[in-house]
Amino acid sequence: MTITLEPSFLPGIPQTFGTAKVVPPPYVGQSFQNDDEALEYYSNFARNSGFLVRRERSKGNPEHPLGVYKRELVCHRAGPPLPVKSGEENASKRLRKKKPSRCRCDAQMVIKKNVTAGATHWVVVNFSNVHNHELLDRNNLHFSPGYRYISAVDRERILALAKGGCNVNLILRALEMDKGVKPGELTFTEKDVKNFLQASVSINPENEGSELLKSCKFMKEKNPDFRYEFTSVEANKLEHIAWSYVGSVRAYTIFGDVVFFDTSYCLHAYNRPVGVWFGIDNNGYIIFFGCAVLLDEKPDSYRWALQAFLHLMDGKYPQTMLTDFHIGLKDAVVSELPHTKHAFSLWHIMSKLPSWFSVLLDAQYEKFKAEFCRVRDLETREEFEHEWDQMVTEYGLNSDRHISLLFVHRSYWAVSYLRSWFFGGLLATGDLSVKSFFRGFVNSQTRLKDFVEQVGVAVDFQNQAGEEATTRQNHQNFQMKTCLPLEEHASTILTHYAFEMFQKEIMTSTQYAVFETSRDAYLVRHHLSSDGGHTVSCSPSNEEVSCSCKGFECNGILCRHVLRVLSLKNCFLVPEKYLLHRWRRESSLFPKSSGYNYRTQALRSLASIIIQESSITKDRFEYVQWHLSRLLNHIRDMPAADEATLDLELSSSFDATVDVVPARTVTRGRPRKLKGSTKAAKEMQAM
Repeated sequence: MTITLEPSFLPGIPQTFGTAKVVPPPYVGQSFQNDDEALEYYSNFARNSGFLVRRERSKGNPEHPLGVYKRELVCHRAGPPLPVKSGEENASKRLRKKKPSRCRCDAQMVIKKNVTAGATHWVVVNFSNVHNHELLDRNNLHFSPGYRYISAVDRERILALAKGGCNVNLILRALEMDKGVKPGELTFTEKDVKNFLQASVSINPENEGSELLKSCKFMKEKNPDFRYEFTSVEANKLEHIAWSYVGSVRAYTIFGDVVFFDTSYCLHAYNRPVGVWFGIDNNGYIIFFGCAVLLDEKPDSYRWALQAFLHLMDGKYPQTMLTDFHIGLKDAVVSELPHTKHAFSLWHIMSKLPSWFSVLLDAQYEKFKAEFCRVRDLETREEFEHEWDQMVTEYGLNSDRHISLLFVHRSYWAVSYLRSWFFGGLLATGDLSVKSFFRGFVNSQTRLKDFVEQVGVAVDFQNQAGEEATTRQNHQNFQMKTCLPLEEHASTILTHYAFEMFQKEIMTSTQYAVFETSRDAYLVRHHLSSDGGHTVSCSPSNEEVSCSCKGFECNGILCRHVLRVLSLKNCFLVPEKYLLHRWRRESSLFPKSSGYNYRTQALRSLASIIIQESSITKDRFEYVQWHLSRLLNHIRDMPAADEATLDLELSSSFDATVDVVPARTVTRGRPRKLKGSTKAAKEMQAM
């Protein structure tokens, strides 16, 4: 018997059947942020359809430049039947023959990692929904062990409700209401919640606070460059603690102009908020600056955290700082960073909209959300305030307290109020949060005494990935799209990430018309518009340009309006002052070195690109194979020993200034360092 589930609805558009949500089937080309998200989506689809999902084969490993780059997710009945154990003892225990659980079912979803412009996505490359067995009753499927699990988000919520005094029954009801499901439709049972809470009871917050402090002292003894600040309420009772690594401090000196301070994470088992300072480097990768575990969310606690951060960073103030939409934190920033421009993260504001307005607006919520985003991005303050009033009136939100709160603080999040300040691309960044950074390393069950170490593992893993991607980018060529001299000049100076922003602006600039209004002043308007536009002033004598859109001031990249004027004025080079140091290649956190670590990383990245390019055609493959064979024989004839003393000194110097995480004796979570090039060497030898 073959059962095929036909996709009777459009991919990507949620449908409903009765009161239960129906998950659309996956489709080839569908993209996910990570493989966990893909697994969750396919599992939800399978649950609706009547089968379970398991991970089958994977390709790649920590030694591969892309890590694990391919996964096969299959039906729980895929594969040949498992062999039955023989023997009289086993035979006597089996009262009857069980039907094999596996029957070679072909239903599967295959996903593959895709890296584009430094961003990683997992794309569906194959999907089959043909089953050769009867499907399960989806109404009872959630009782299956394969679907009984408590996600990280649910664990955080359970602990928060338990801290508030809710018993298990109230916790279950609250979660059912949060998710909009009927009683008994959660992915876990009452017993699962009791077991989870029981495992969290044995925690001693005061004792583990002192253990956390001991961990920092131990790391300071091992590496004097490790930095931390703390305060105690009384003897051996930790109040606040903040720390940073030597590489993070160095990164801040280069890229500390814009900082994102995320305080949305909480260690519910200890009832302690966590704050993490992030930044963005010249290659567009998130970099870690520091972390703090606080006693509570009061303004005084945030003031201490900001004071500690400045002390860790040698007193250097950031130019701009983004935070969560938190009034107490806003007051702390105004008090401690009076010369720093403060703004609320747009992503965090958007994440709050569902809880504020989805129930109130019901079916109109999605339309309101789209209108909110449009008004948020308007260019002038007059336009924003006019359109805001119309939107509020249209949806009947004049008396809503959240709408009032947003409008009062509009200068902290509305784009028209923020254009004159530098955000380096962080203003419109998507899911940049502690939760995404800590995913896989820290969760609600992480012990406080292990927190510093686990944060270090996460930081090291993030920096390793950034270093590897940066090294790969250095071997890739830019593709010119306009053939304008300005574009070619920028490509020789900017990193790939910054050049892509520049290239987008210069490509769009060709769609604009220029009208000279006075000497050195121009009106630049889209060719389809009959009014409006932006004013550009250009003084060739002193190479000064500016635009009313404030694009350069906000992103550090010349806007399309200025580039259009420069092209018409026969400027073939981008003025030096408008190629910011923070976007240049030489500003990389991973400078060239002759040490062993750099050599290994550089060769692995180069080998990865060679493999990708040479495997496209047979002629390329044979050409590369012939040259690599000769190269390998030549290398074997070279001396195997290097000048050990000099090499060690260079390697140690590089590690001391660049590595973000000091050496640790114990490693939890993902591997702290990628292994050497053993496998790559074997592959080259085989070729």
